Amino acid sequence: MKRQLDPEELTSLRLRALTAIDGLWFMAVEKKYGFDEALRMDLEVWSSYGLIQLKRVSKALGISLNSDSPPELEDIGVLLENICMIDGTECESRIINSNSMMFTVRKCPWWENLQRSRRDEIIPCEIIDNSIFACWLKNVDPSLTFEITRSIPKGAESCEWIVERVLE
Repeated sequence: MKRQLDPEELTSLRLRALTAIDGLWFMAVEKKYGFDEALRMDLEVWSSYGLIQLKRVSKALGISLNSDSPPELEDIGVLLENICMIDGTECESRIINSNSMMFTVRKCPWWENLQRSRRDEIIPCEIIDNSIFACWLKNVDPSLTFEITRSIPKGAESCEWIVERVLE
């Protein structure tokens, strides 16, 4: 009897394929050019990927990315949540006040893969996230700053960033 994958199985395989391709790509570059160059190139690739997804997600959600009139923090949270959900990350944003929000990641397939491959002590997870999120946020609104306040790699139950709009 011919069987096809159900949508849930297919989604699971796609998510795992995305992280597997990234890991394999990183290790191939690392083998040829060394860790530092692989990390540099990885940051470049993920920053570019995020900008492409940022444009696609904002268009799909009807959120304008006009630098003259940046989106509200709530919309920025929605953008980050949706970009992160593409790869299976479980996250949420919460508005703290008119100029700041908390962005929380509760489940991270990238961290889980680093642990499974025993590279969690080698790959600087926070440096990668901070670099990539900085690139994404700068392209949404240059007045945004952020700071990581909790980290799964450092033993917390979740990663958390405070995102703030610095008004002049």
